[in-house]
This record gives sequence, C-alpha cells and structure tokens, in this order.
Amino acid sequence: MHALTVTVFALLGGAFVVLELLGRRENASTPTVRKLLGATVHNRPALVLLVLTWWWFGWHFFVTGG
Repeated sequence: MHALTVTVFALLGGAFVVLELLGRRENASTPTVRKLLGATVHNRPALVLLVLTWWWFGWHFFVTGG
C-alpha cells in the first residue's frame, strides 16, 4: 500500500509539473499551478476541502504506516 501511495503522490506531482508547463506557454488557456492554488485560497470551501483532503491522505498513508 505504501508503494501505491508514493506512486499517487508522484503522479500528482507530475500532473502539477505538466499543468505548470502548459500554463506557461504563450497565449495559454490553462492556468498555472500558482493561479490554481491562488483561486483555491480565496475560495473558503475549496480551501477547507483541500486542507482536509491533504490531512486525510497524510494521516492514513504516512502516520499510520499505510
């Protein structure tokens, strides 16, 4: 299960890199990671959901040993 968790986090990291690269192209309609997270921070329910999701993943896969 730990290998699955590491794989999922690696895929998420890769998705953020791809999103950033797509967003930095000229005349790109895709938002950069900074714009995406900035919109999340200014939207209270989305921020709460992001923090709770991050906490849940961290607790279940890293603290409890997977």
